[in-house]
Amino acid sequence: MNSRSSPAKNPEHSSPLKSQVDNFRSCFPDGTIFCPFDSSTKSDSVSDVWITFPVAPFQIGFTYPYPVLTQGFFTLTDLCYIQAMPLVWRVLYTLEHIIEQEGIDIGMSELSQHYNLVSHCSYRYLFKSKPQKPLPILKTTKNDTNWRNQFFFVRRDSIPNGNQLPKKWNIDAMSLSHIQKSPATEERVEAFWKLDPTIRTFLKSQRIQKKFHPPPTPKSFRIVIALTCVVHLVYTYLSIVIA
Repeated sequence: MNSRSSPAKNPEHSSPLKSQVDNFRSCFPDGTIFCPFDSSTKSDSVSDVWITFPVAPFQIGFTYPYPVLTQGFFTLTDLCYIQAMPLVWRVLYTLEHIIEQEGIDIGMSELSQHYNLVSHCSYRYLFKSKPQKPLPILKTTKNDTNWRNQFFFVRRDSIPNGNQLPKKWNIDAMSLSHIQKSPATEERVEAFWKLDPTIRTFLKSQRIQKKFHPPPTPKSFRIVIALTCVVHLVYTYLSIVIA
């Protein structure tokens, strides 16, 4: 995994420790093969065998394969997953929930009516809301730190459609502005703006976040063991008395 595909300056050299990568295994299908941790790997390293995945989408609640809108965005733009900045993942995650919970059929045409795709920070990409319009998805801007260094590798042939995913960074991603809208697009966009702002607000999923709870400290662990022993003794005593 020594080849490089992007002209990024000062590429990142770190990735999550193996114990951290284990937290994401349940986000992938059974049989997915993860690359062993190697501190020399870079986020823009590519090969015919391995795919770089950012940590960000799995921290907020995504699982792989990604839902239709999210994967459609990457298929249309031909971006590698690692090229999307955290804001992109937050927007897509919220839109996927709106599709599921509100029944609004949001596709690439509707997405193009809300956002422009702009390059930032050495061929990383983010969404920028349309000028003179309110923010479509609220609270997606965060003070992200060290997100560039959070990534891991998955073997292509161990995940669905892995061999069809890009094998190099796209340094000239297509604009969303060329996508033509239809009467159906206008109806869906209108329905979107009628949603309550709370529905259009990014909220991190608790489903995956639970996996990142820190393990109990030695002191708390001893307390749990002691309480377990007490419960067992009480149960034994009551069994003898009742008998």
